[in-house]
Amino acid sequence: MTKVLIALLTVPVLCATLAAADLSGVWTLNFDPDFGGNPDSADCTFKQDGAKLQIQCGSGAPSTGEINGQKVTFQTKTGLHNELTATFTAELDRQGTTMTGTWHLVDQDKKDLNGKFDAKKH
Repeated sequence: MTKVLIALLTVPVLCATLAAADLSGVWTLNFDPDFGGNPDSADCTFKQDGAKLQIQCGSGAPSTGEINGQKVTFQTKTGLHNELTATFTAELDRQGTTMTGTWHLVDQDKKDLNGKFDAKKH
């Protein structure tokens, strides 16, 4: 009987852990290195609808992404005329309040640029 009771009490905790985090809110992203001439951090507003993300960083172009378990991917436009696309891939912590990962972009000279980033939810 005790084993059954322990199992029943464990299920809600397990389900809460497996539930997807809600990324909606303001996040500060820190880049290492920056994109070249851009600030080394940015405040971005994430809006989550299921697995889909809408991201707005400052006055830049709106971006999209997705969350799959603890993996977060999104793309943002950058460059003088928003002609470049940076791709971000990150792992979300269990609490859903920080993420760490990498960014990649191909610049106007077709050069691959890569870096790391971390983000914290306000």
